[in-house]
Amino acid sequence: MTLWFALCLPALPLQLATRALPRQLDLGPFVITEGPSERPWVSFCNEAAHAIGIARTMKLAAAQALARSLTAWPRQPDKEHQALHELACWAYQFSSKVTIRSGAEPSGLLLETGGSERLFGGLAPLHRRILNELAQLGYRAACGHAPTPRAAWLIGSARAEGLRAQDATALDPLQDCLAPLPLSVFEWDADTVQTLRTLGLTTIGQVLALPREAFARRFGPARLEELDRALGRRPDPQTAFAPPVQFDACIDLPADMTQAAQLMFPAHRLLHSLEGFLRGLNAGAVELVFTAHHGARSAQAATRIGLALAAPERDAGRLAQLLAERLERTALPAPAVRLALAVERLAPFQALNASLLPPSQDRMQAALGWLQLAETLHARLGSDRVFQLQAVDDHRPEHAYQVTPVCVDRDKPGACTTAPAAQQRPLMILPVPQALTQHGAQPGYDGPLALLAGPERIEAGWWDVGDPQRPVVHRDYFVARNPRGQTLWIYRELAQPHRWYLHGFFS
Repeated sequence: MTLWFALCLPALPLQLATRALPRQLDLGPFVITEGPSERPWVSFCNEAAHAIGIARTMKLAAAQALARSLTAWPRQPDKEHQALHELACWAYQFSSKVTIRSGAEPSGLLLETGGSERLFGGLAPLHRRILNELAQLGYRAACGHAPTPRAAWLIGSARAEGLRAQDATALDPLQDCLAPLPLSVFEWDADTVQTLRTLGLTTIGQVLALPREAFARRFGPARLEELDRALGRRPDPQTAFAPPVQFDACIDLPADMTQAAQLMFPAHRLLHSLEGFLRGLNAGAVELVFTAHHGARSAQAATRIGLALAAPERDAGRLAQLLAERLERTALPAPAVRLALAVERLAPFQALNASLLPPSQDRMQAALGWLQLAETLHARLGSDRVFQLQAVDDHRPEHAYQVTPVCVDRDKPGACTTAPAAQQRPLMILPVPQALTQHGAQPGYDGPLALLAGPERIEAGWWDVGDPQRPVVHRDYFVARNPRGQTLWIYRELAQPHRWYLHGFFS
């Protein structure tokens, strides 16, 4: 069953300006302005401003006379468009058919949720979850659902105006649900609406009761076509939103933030948006970067706060924990005015599946705990102090591994995760082989060495001829033990004078 869910955002400009701060924080009177810079007027105002008599269309000078502490922000249509694009990326987790509605009041989104209701446990739980998660992003929307996209939008628009409206789940009762709605929910020009009001026509039901031919001659066929699309009598195709392959979002801070810890609340907003985006793509973040911008007046460069993950992650709560560890050790060189989040690298997400065998589940939980510990240490101490060793396809022991960040790069060419089982390799490899003492042909290290295994001949590196940092090797390796009981990994040069060297220790 096709069913459309409308999310109307009647105060999107105001919500964009205030979503970076908790709702319980009192900003005082706050307005969004439009118009020429010489004489701007109020287009949106918060509850504190409305309580002291400030209203829409009021001149800014008159509003400032009512409240000396009034804060005014100019409207930014480009930021509103970016916000709708970010919301569409987030909403893609609930439906593969998402449409952005912009360019008129109100703006918002349309989602086809009829095909997703079974996945989310029913229509009511799905719509409730959408609204709850939308609130976590800092937005409040008026909603409506109906079997046609235009009808769902009309119902949502009526509720955005504070009117009562009834949802519809089938085409049969749709006309009865739309009939009481006022004509103001349509995006018709003011002259047409005023003419209809002069004729005593104020609701959709009254217009539908008129003769169709006479109404089309007086007001044009486009009005009837719009009504027919709302009622499902004509097709109403929607422009489908295609999510990008990378995530990039930002949030403006209404007040300068001087402490890194103050960035946690707006960061939560961005992370919840990122979680929805990743769920829609069935992906996880491996590397992401927060950027705190310090404004045009500041000479300080933007502060970058990076997070590297040991496995693809999309849970906003887990990412927030890692960010909190990093922010505790981050100092802002100047007040931050905007916070941005970008994902440097994505990977397919692999969920932790349940198992019928408890031991297998325990092993999975242990592996997950190790990864989370590595991520926490990396966030707390930084990339220069927390790293991992990764095997490289090179037979020379000193070049058979490399130091890499905590994040796992499974697709990196030339990398392998384990060495061949037949080879005996010590856990501790010396960065530079150490020459051993020799008593005739017998090597020694704290006493004469007894050879336990070997030789294993390694001749490699001919492709690096001329590189002093990666010399060609011709060696025979042995496992040896000294009188103290230490097990060593040693080798003898095949070239004259056949010197012996210590290269590692077995635990």
